[in-house]
Amino acid sequence: MIGTQQTFSCLLVLLALATGRTVAAEATVVLQADFETPSAMRPPTGWSMWGAQKFKNPADFTRDEQTPHGGLACFRIHHPAGTGGYVVSSPEASIRPKSGTMLTATFWARSDRPGEAMFGWTAYRQVQPFVDAPSPGFFPLAVDQQWRQFRFVLHEGWDFFADDCRHLLLTFRATGRDEEERTLWIDDVVVTQQTSTREGRLINPDTLTYTSLEHRLQPGDELNFVVDAGRRVRETYPEVGGVSFHRVAGWGGLPFDKGGRYVLSDELEEAVRQMRLPMTRFYALGDEPFGLEAAIDKAAEFLDRIGVPHAATPLEFEIQGATSTLSPEAWANGVRHSLERGYRFHRWEIANEPYVGRPSRAFPTPDSYLEHFVTVSQAIRAVDSQAIIGMPIHHRSPGWGNYLLKRAAGHYDFVVGHYYSFADVERASFEDIVLTGNYRILDEILLTNALTKWYNPDRDVYQYDTEWGMHSSGPHGERADYVNRNANIHGMAHRAVRLIHYLREGMLRGASSWEMFTFQRAPGFGFLAQDAPQQRAMNYWLYFYFNRHVGRWVLDIDGTAPYHEGSAGGRTLRGPLTPAVATLSDDGQQIFLMLVNGSWTRPVPCRIELRDFPAQRATGIVLSHSDPDGHPFIERHDDLVSDLTLTLDEGRISTTIPPHAVVFLTVQR
Repeated sequence: MIGTQQTFSCLLVLLALATGRTVAAEATVVLQADFETPSAMRPPTGWSMWGAQKFKNPADFTRDEQTPHGGLACFRIHHPAGTGGYVVSSPEASIRPKSGTMLTATFWARSDRPGEAMFGWTAYRQVQPFVDAPSPGFFPLAVDQQWRQFRFVLHEGWDFFADDCRHLLLTFRATGRDEEERTLWIDDVVVTQQTSTREGRLINPDTLTYTSLEHRLQPGDELNFVVDAGRRVRETYPEVGGVSFHRVAGWGGLPFDKGGRYVLSDELEEAVRQMRLPMTRFYALGDEPFGLEAAIDKAAEFLDRIGVPHAATPLEFEIQGATSTLSPEAWANGVRHSLERGYRFHRWEIANEPYVGRPSRAFPTPDSYLEHFVTVSQAIRAVDSQAIIGMPIHHRSPGWGNYLLKRAAGHYDFVVGHYYSFADVERASFEDIVLTGNYRILDEILLTNALTKWYNPDRDVYQYDTEWGMHSSGPHGERADYVNRNANIHGMAHRAVRLIHYLREGMLRGASSWEMFTFQRAPGFGFLAQDAPQQRAMNYWLYFYFNRHVGRWVLDIDGTAPYHEGSAGGRTLRGPLTPAVATLSDDGQQIFLMLVNGSWTRPVPCRIELRDFPAQRATGIVLSHSDPDGHPFIERHDDLVSDLTLTLDEGRISTTIPPHAVVFLTVQR
């Protein structure tokens, strides 16, 4: 993807405006806006207000005759502090890209003060109704009071695929920060399309053949399946049961404060230890005030305290917001320090979410990150012969996903996707939040595996996700951290369904959910609250029991389950209302089962037949909460967890899975 700020030929622009058809012999004008035609429309004709309805204030998007770049008028885009409105070019006159072409957008822009605005391409598979497509990208604009020209180029087959992005809309934001007030003016906008100058193309994911999400249970009227202890599918990846810790001196001041002092209470330390975490992850170690080497020491100390293996823990050194970089030499020095101290860290994740369009970000384009990633990975390998290098990607972005997977092939050993679910937890049904949203993301994870294999046919490259969870804003634009449903019974059940598939299907080698420490007032991702150390979040108890119900071997299951059908991302998806997984302990003496009832109202009778396993005893617990808007942090264990009534008769378990419930069963020989 190319996004450069440079002067574009005035002659080219004038020719485009004069003819309305072609430029430079082969280029065809597909959009132009000079805002010269007088109009009382707000926004001007050809543009639409976008974002939440409450931010669509026509007074903020006006034709302005004061100091245009050229002619009589320009377009004024005002962003009041604390809002989130922006504009796109009209969907009714969207750009319709063609295969094998490139799009060049040029425009002039200025602002009321120095800073950063944003430009991007919003993509849809269809409009009326709108069906999202992977965005080709968003880019910061360094603007001030002077008119400056900007130029951005997209190559079809590299930055996007015409078959997917059938409608492209130019997108302008006056600022990249909602809390900032800024006014942006744009003028003389021209978009041309011509034959691409770049040779070759990426593989279109839609053309890849891969095994889609396997549900194991077939549609039926009841939950009735067989677990065969003699049919071991494969070994489990228990590291999918991890939880991330943010930073060594995190935003909540735990486990170390900014002075480097260990401040985690004995009570919270023991709570973490009791989770039996198989892995975790720390990032921004190079952004701590006490220095990178000391931060590595503190990460090792803390992991030893809570019993998490160094080898299962990726470390990331870059600045938290990816607004600046650490040099390859700094990376090498940190890795060398770790080895000299005898630590067993070998997983190194280079940068945290470099694709996020933050103001002043260090990596405005995938190519800028690619150069940094390759040089840093080479520096690490020169020091650590056992290094396992992780590359973050945005799986729904062709540039930050597909493109990086191809161009960096051979340099990365694992891929970091951060598979958050962005379902609207206030408006979507419980079933669609818990089931449909997961079925969409799980299939996308499998597609990323297929892409990774395509570009690395002779290497064992895998996914090791270091952040994930529910990530829905509130009904009034509240940040996800403050939305109860992201982590109460909605978010907990959503994570439980994901864990079942991660464990059963082995699509990831490891995954750490976001995040361990928070506050009661910000429970959207939290497991433990430092201002209420005696309380536990619902997600805490989910992981507490999950990590106690992971055996060594995934067992084959076969049978039926009621199905749910829903829509997500413009797709209709069907899958079991009650997904399940069964594993066998290392000594073969226990079978562990985990099931979720994704219905809010329907109890589901359940019958399980055990084969090749002389069961003598079966016990079960159920996690459920009746308040859809309940606070994620609960006063008592028993407010969420209770015993499950079941019967075991000649190798057959009978029970009923309550509505909106997560169930764990233990069967012993």
